[in-house]
Amino acid sequence: MQHSATINTHWSYHGFRAIVLENRHLRAVVLPELGAKVWSLVDKAADREALWHNPRVPPRPVHYGAAYDDWFCGGWDELFPNDAPTAVAGEAYPDHGELWSMPFAWDVSTEGGAVSLRMWRAGVVTNTSIEKRITLRPDESLLRFGYRISNDGPGPLDFLWKLHPALRVTPASRIDLPARRVLVDEGFRDRLALDSFSWPHAAAPDGSAVDVRQVPPQAAATCDFYYAVELEAGWCALTDTAARAGFGLRFDPAVFRSVWVFGAYGGWRGLYTAILEPCTGYPYRLEQAIAQGTASRLAAGETLATEVVAVLYRGVQQVTRISADGEVA
Repeated sequence: MQHSATINTHWSYHGFRAIVLENRHLRAVVLPELGAKVWSLVDKAADREALWHNPRVPPRPVHYGAAYDDWFCGGWDELFPNDAPTAVAGEAYPDHGELWSMPFAWDVSTEGGAVSLRMWRAGVVTNTSIEKRITLRPDESLLRFGYRISNDGPGPLDFLWKLHPALRVTPASRIDLPARRVLVDEGFRDRLALDSFSWPHAAAPDGSAVDVRQVPPQAAATCDFYYAVELEAGWCALTDTAARAGFGLRFDPAVFRSVWVFGAYGGWRGLYTAILEPCTGYPYRLEQAIAQGTASRLAAGETLATEVVAVLYRGVQQVTRISADGEVA
């Protein structure tokens, strides 16, 4: 039987254009006018939404420079060229970067049975151009992302760029990623006592062991924030072990050299989500990353092009590998 992939541009959601990419395996909803956000990603066979949505904050129009946390509705954002607000070379960089609050231009295409949504815009403070292409093929339970970031300015640009999918979690959720060393952010050491540990075993303040792969219940009222560095491969995954279903990312570890994990386990505004964040550097303070040589840099006229695969999978309780084609082991 011949199956197809479709793309529909005629929907809206909370006043935003909502573009729907769909095949027999999954359905994705994208909001180009809100930072090119992937709002929804549904595994149709499992009838399961992978992305988390803030129960108190729906998508709503946002002004450039707004405080990210106060407008954080969930879904999957792209954050560039910074996380924490800062100033670089006399220019003010807004909270969580200049993309998430801005509208993107877009067009769609179909070729060989696949459908693609291309979105693009220029930077606001930075002299950059950004393109994001999402492709869905007929018989794949994954989305293929193609990115291009160009430095159109006369000098080099230091930056952090990260993927920011907020994921639904339960006490049965498990995080897997191929890291050797993990650095705990200094502001988040109530549950993880030490400044670093070897994945996946950390230490609690009382000296007991903490397996950070296991998501704690919302009643734990805690919060994790750490940077997985020295990656052995370019992937990360979150699995609902009760449902035996999950979400994974495959990326180039030469581009995304770390995976940040922000776990809001009831300890941040009472919310319950985990965000797996492949990033081009660390830590979240860009000025500190520049000073210690862990930021990324684009030379004048240089373009960074890379591909990412987001896969929905079923039938497993833990992940040991995600291939370049999205095959989950």
